[in-house]
Amino acid sequence: MRAKALKVLIISYSFPPCSYGASTIMYNLCKYLPKESFHVITASSELATVQGDYDPEYALMCPTIRLPVRKYSAKSGLVFVLLAVLRGVTLFIRKEFKCILAVYPSEYDLYAAYMLRKITRKPLIIYMHDLFSEVKQSAKLYRILRFVERKIFSSASAILVTNEKFKQHYLKKGILNVIVLHSCVDLNRDERRMITSNVPPRRPGKLRIVFTGGIYAANEDAILCFLKAVEKLKDVEVVFATTCQKEYLKNVNIGFVPKKVCYELQKSADILLLPLAFKSPYPEEIRCAFPTKALEYLAANKPILAIVPKGTFCQEFIEKNQIGIVVTEPSEQKIAEAIEKLRNSTKLMTFHQNSMKKALLYNARRQAEKLYKIIRKVALNSE
Repeated sequence: MRAKALKVLIISYSFPPCSYGASTIMYNLCKYLPKESFHVITASSELATVQGDYDPEYALMCPTIRLPVRKYSAKSGLVFVLLAVLRGVTLFIRKEFKCILAVYPSEYDLYAAYMLRKITRKPLIIYMHDLFSEVKQSAKLYRILRFVERKIFSSASAILVTNEKFKQHYLKKGILNVIVLHSCVDLNRDERRMITSNVPPRRPGKLRIVFTGGIYAANEDAILCFLKAVEKLKDVEVVFATTCQKEYLKNVNIGFVPKKVCYELQKSADILLLPLAFKSPYPEEIRCAFPTKALEYLAANKPILAIVPKGTFCQEFIEKNQIGIVVTEPSEQKIAEAIEKLRNSTKLMTFHQNSMKKALLYNARRQAEKLYKIIRKVALNSE
């Protein structure tokens, strides 16, 4: 990266100390961008407290404008858009940025960035962690959002997506300015070293299966099937670390844990669980999805049990790279069989070795350098 930084305005509703999903990726990327190269407009840090994923150590020392928005709702979103545009215009008048980067999955980031693009004429880059119009269930609303999506995307100089299947989805829709910027994981050993924490001690003789992250429509039916399958097995210990408080988790969930504890918990596992829904209201997103936790699992250097629909990016990724076992139907019997295979697999050493090799390719430092090159190219081409 060059010494003289080119500034970008990052608009991201959710940002560290929020510690789930896109916030994790932005932490990993921004940690390795030159600190003088970006401003961030985001919601109040209280948003993380409301969402239940507040991690006081998971913060970045960078130029940040926090708007007085403390929850995620339609009303709060509109306030966010208005204030983000006003603050963005102020920064533009001061000549504080050359480019705008909107971070989805918050639609309000897209709206604010699009308006700033129109007002300032500065180039826009959109970083898509999920699909946009496809996740809306109402047919009428879907048509409206497809129109909005086309308007916003057509104004962007580049659309960044996290994998090739995601890219192919947009190319089929006629969106051509798509670039793959892979999700990333921070492999900084000082930050990821083992620490004393509240991770439950291992139960002697038990196979430990760990899941970390959110539980919602995109993975819940696979999780329910997994839990039923585990009931039929002996000597299996299940540990979930999630903000979800569903009744069916009461015997396995230790609740939200900070990132460093999350890493330690993942390393304590024998198997790491990666589920995606089979009856999702948004199947296109499931096919393209690559959850942030998947790369954390790679860095933990433990085999993955993926319970995901056939034809998904996750299935292809795990099978191609030989980092675990995939079950492609919601079958309790097949899930149980897969667990037993992992318990006794002669391929465990292969899984371990392949996981770390693959994690190196998704190193946050490498992906941050790629992002910065994209930003520079877009900004310089617009001058």
